[in-house]
Amino acid sequence: MEKKLNIQGMSCQHCVGRVKKYLEAIETVSEVHVDLENKEAVFNAAANMDMETAIKTINGFGFTAKETS
Repeated sequence: MEKKLNIQGMSCQHCVGRVKKYLEAIETVSEVHVDLENKEAVFNAAANMDMETAIKTINGFGFTAKETS
């Protein structure tokens, strides 16, 4: 199931790489694509995945993530 997060606080490709790494570390997440220009991350996740897990993971590293539709 495709999920999308708006992520504020990314300013460079290093930030993009960090966000991608943090999301890929979540067991139920795959195929992560992070877009610096649009400030978003799009990824596949298990249907039963709690989006709070992804949001807390990203926020815990100094970014601000919010679920988008």
